[in-house]
Amino acid sequence: MNEDKPDWYNRAKKAPFSDEKFTSEMKKNVHRSVIFTDSKPKRRKHLQVGFAGGLMLLTILIAFQLPFGREEQQRAGTLLPGTEETIRAQGLTDRGRLSVVAVEKEKITTLGAPSCFGLETDLSFTGNYSVRYLSHGVTGEVSTLEDITFIQPTSAAVDMIRLPFQDADVFILAPQYRDCHGIEIYAFAVDHETGHAVQLRFQEEMMVSDTSYYRPGTIPMVKDNKLVLESTEGPGGEGSSDSKLTRTYRLDLRQNAMVLVQDNTMIPPAS
Repeated sequence: MNEDKPDWYNRAKKAPFSDEKFTSEMKKNVHRSVIFTDSKPKRRKHLQVGFAGGLMLLTILIAFQLPFGREEQQRAGTLLPGTEETIRAQGLTDRGRLSVVAVEKEKITTLGAPSCFGLETDLSFTGNYSVRYLSHGVTGEVSTLEDITFIQPTSAAVDMIRLPFQDADVFILAPQYRDCHGIEIYAFAVDHETGHAVQLRFQEEMMVSDTSYYRPGTIPMVKDNKLVLESTEGPGGEGSSDSKLTRTYRLDLRQNAMVLVQDNTMIPPAS
């Protein structure tokens, strides 16, 4: 039987594809891709080596500079602020704590020679301070004390003198524990009813001051719900250390003040 051959006979005699699919341009692209891929690890390796070398050089420079910075700080006697607060003075109440905290930095030196202010080994701390009251987990700023100097035998926090009054606890802060004539003091009060803390001013006839003083060798005391401070002035103001005179102040929480009610009262001799 003689039949015509199907069309696929003729197609089978030819190649599978009549046109070239993988062109020369495609070959070039593949070649370029292979070269680019092979070069990446080399460049990354060079970058890593360069980064490590730069880091090592920076570490050496920092290590070389640090000792000189520390030496300058030690010569200046200045301590930079750290992560912890420097509490220079404090007083405890039944509800919280009153504290005097250094702001930014203190200049710390030793006296170097004995004087009315202290021994040669005593420490002097000068700086700005924030007075804060912490109660029930909440801290509030009471006031600021700028450019004052503490002189104390050690770097421990100074304990304020706590004086009980009818309406408040009064705290006396003496930055310097010794003096030739009078020991300067600041006063603060914590209201019993409200728990509010304030700085007190000393109010006299002709002036109002943030500070007062008491005679060296004595301590502030409370008598008849009033603050009593011994003076060093004599009747003529000559500053005799043998005089036994006192000043008496009344606590006025409405004015945040210690109001002078009696001045230069003679202390009766002991019987």
